Amino acid sequence: MSDVERPPVVDRDKRQAILDHAIETFAELGFRRTDVQVIADKAGVGKGTVYRYFGNKEDLFWASTREVLLRLEQHLVPTIEGVDGALAKLRAGSRAYASFFEANPSYLEMFVQERAEFRGSEPASHIEHHDRLIDRFSQIIDAGIGAGELRRVPVRRTLVALAGLLYGSVVHACYTSLRDQRTLTEMAEYAVDIFLEGIRAERTKGRRETEQ
Repeated sequence: MSDVERPPVVDRDKRQAILDHAIETFAELGFRRTDVQVIADKAGVGKGTVYRYFGNKEDLFWASTREVLLRLEQHLVPTIEGVDGALAKLRAGSRAYASFFEANPSYLEMFVQERAEFRGSEPASHIEHHDRLIDRFSQIIDAGIGAGELRRVPVRRTLVALAGLLYGSVVHACYTSLRDQRTLTEMAEYAVDIFLEGIRAERTKGRRETEQ
């Protein structure tokens, strides 16, 4: 392989600095208003280095959102593994999800930008990450059903509903003033608890099941 054909040597510290400042800048300015030169200047590298490591601005944006996804996973997994029981794991995971974005609002802004700009056209690396988390949480629900802790439900549909509830609760808490004097994490935790426990009175459950 000639020198021209060799892939560029990547300095990990420089690459990490670029990603850190890309997340910060994309979150603050949005994808369209972000100038790669600004990210390069903040990271202390040349603009050419950014392009050499990440290709173009869109590739850099996707690399930045993937970095956030990896950080989220690293935050979630130890939390889930530290508790026993399906309900406890789902609650712990939901609380960790909310607290992650409460502590890092720029991370949430990245996903808001992603949906606004690209409308869900995620690259394969992101889909693989989502599938990995779905598999992990599917195992939790399956184990809970097997242990009699959870009733039988369509697992994937339940996870999609839970994920939508969590995302919506976090975004709503961040972008409205209707917090009811609670933190973002507390609001998300309450929403998930309602999801897991239901709000229908115990005395009406038999009637509803008969009607179905």
